[in-house]
Amino acid sequence: MLQTLLLTTPVFILMAIGYLAVRADWVSESALPSLGSYVIKLALPALLFQSMASRPVSESLDFEYLRAYALGSLVLLVATFAFSWRGRGLGLWPSAFQGLGSTLANSAFIGLAVAGKIFGSAAAVAVALTMLVDLLLLIPLGLLLADFFSGQGGALRNTLGMLRRTLTNPLVLAIAAGLLVSVLELQLPEALNQVVGMLGRSAAAVALFVIGGSLVSTSLQGQIRDIGQMTLFKLLLHPAAVALAIWLLPDFDPTMQAIAIIMAAMPMASVLSLISQRYGQSALCAPALVIATGLSFLSINLVLWLLGLANLLPLSG
Repeated sequence: MLQTLLLTTPVFILMAIGYLAVRADWVSESALPSLGSYVIKLALPALLFQSMASRPVSESLDFEYLRAYALGSLVLLVATFAFSWRGRGLGLWPSAFQGLGSTLANSAFIGLAVAGKIFGSAAAVAVALTMLVDLLLLIPLGLLLADFFSGQGGALRNTLGMLRRTLTNPLVLAIAAGLLVSVLELQLPEALNQVVGMLGRSAAAVALFVIGGSLVSTSLQGQIRDIGQMTLFKLLLHPAAVALAIWLLPDFDPTMQAIAIIMAAMPMASVLSLISQRYGQSALCAPALVIATGLSFLSINLVLWLLGLANLLPLSG
């Protein structure tokens, strides 16, 4: 257990540094969106591109990983929507965002930092695959569920528009470009390859700093029961659902199995807050993201410990 704590402690120390730096006004809170844009539009795309371009396509497009992660996430999203709407009597949109909040994982920021310390470059490939599931499958489905049962077409148009924007997202373009370079077996000039590597290596540290800094002014006011449900489902039920999918489906690379469960154990992705603002659900999603991020120190270490007991992590020796 101590070793798993040591693996994740630097991640949360970086978040704490970001919080304290903004709290003490060493770094202006107004600078955080720019730093976040740097990560999303430059550093993380560089990391994903290099990870995809530097290995054979057969390794990058791990369909077994995609199948297991997507199945576990989809089942939980639909089950959470049904439970929230029919079981608890919440509205369609709150129920849809309960489902999204329970399944959209912060794989790019915290997941990459945690899994990367254990598995190295394989974690970046898993981040790319996880993000494809989130962007191309989970977000459109979550919005479509509420639209379908409401009988209105507005959300459908918004979802299709979001899907079009997703295809031009720097992260998706970086993944596609990396796969193309891998297929064509191209070699980047050494100077350019070093620049891409330097950008990519900065992604995790800057992202964690931004997450910590953003906690300073985030309000925790909201619906405690709804926030508690979303937090519990994301931190505990999502990794359990992905683990169950892995157990039910044909066996594949144990390393990728472990990474899939670790990615599912991450708190909500920050994109959830951005999407929720468009649908009037930020009062639920923003505080849930803050609470889940704080509690994830405990849940992530619990999942890592359990995976170590299952001999899926190299935690000994």
